[in-house]
Amino acid sequence: MKFPKRSDTHIKESDSWKILKSRCPAEWIIREVSERDYGIDCYIELVNRDNEVTGDLLSVQLKGTDNIKWRVINEEMKEATFSGLAAETIHYWMNLSVPVFLFVADLNSRNVYFAPVKKQVRSQYSKYLNQDSMSFTLTNVFQLGNTLGNISFRAHYSEERSHNRFIADIRMLLVHWQRYLEFIQDYQCLDLFLGAEPDEELLFVHIYETLYTLSQCLFLDWGIDSLADIFTKDKETWKDSAYSLHCKTFSEVLPTIEAKFYEVVDKARARLTRDEAEYWKHTDFVLFSMAKKLGYLKPGFIPD
Repeated sequence: MKFPKRSDTHIKESDSWKILKSRCPAEWIIREVSERDYGIDCYIELVNRDNEVTGDLLSVQLKGTDNIKWRVINEEMKEATFSGLAAETIHYWMNLSVPVFLFVADLNSRNVYFAPVKKQVRSQYSKYLNQDSMSFTLTNVFQLGNTLGNISFRAHYSEERSHNRFIADIRMLLVHWQRYLEFIQDYQCLDLFLGAEPDEELLFVHIYETLYTLSQCLFLDWGIDSLADIFTKDKETWKDSAYSLHCKTFSEVLPTIEAKFYEVVDKARARLTRDEAEYWKHTDFVLFSMAKKLGYLKPGFIPD
């Protein structure tokens, strides 16, 4: 007498889900989808530190493998390649409005590793355009369930969620970098007792927020007082009802912002013209050309 048998594929799939659910932070909301033919197995909604559900959503494709074959990169890092993902599926992922992650469950070690899909596609865009399938790189550091892995996951999620904001801000920076730098340099040297006029205050806040957002997108440490702290300190120092900021405050804050300006420009230029060059050539050639034309700005550079 014969009975139905579960296929190895179904067993691996079920085991992968068990591992994923055991490795994800307990507060995350995992929503499986019934139709998986298009390359999405579930949606995950992230929950913040106060257990608030804020609409931070991502798409996941989950794969299971018996044993990930790692390559040693150095004493702390290992990498592995996960291959065979169809170009049609990846095209679909790239067209989704939310961040997409590939999760790979190692059925032997009972760990789950992740790869940020869109970021890796941007870094190998020629393959994406010309091949029938693509490979993704897994890193042992990008492991769900431990502190470093969860922090890395959040960082990559935030980077991808902010991608459109990155495009808008880097375009703004490349168009107006000379004006920004002139302001940053000139307003370090004015009469310390002068109050900042409304247009000067607005430009300062705009430059600060643009550089801050780009720093977050580029994984750069900010290390500068918040705008709220800057305004509070100025108010406590001057007790001036007519002006919210004074040139003395500019003289204290702008040198650090100038250093960050060069760091942001250099890192952004490297991303557009080196790390993701093919992506930007194909999707925003004007932006790529502007970054290429800008070249390297040395600290102390004086705009024309």
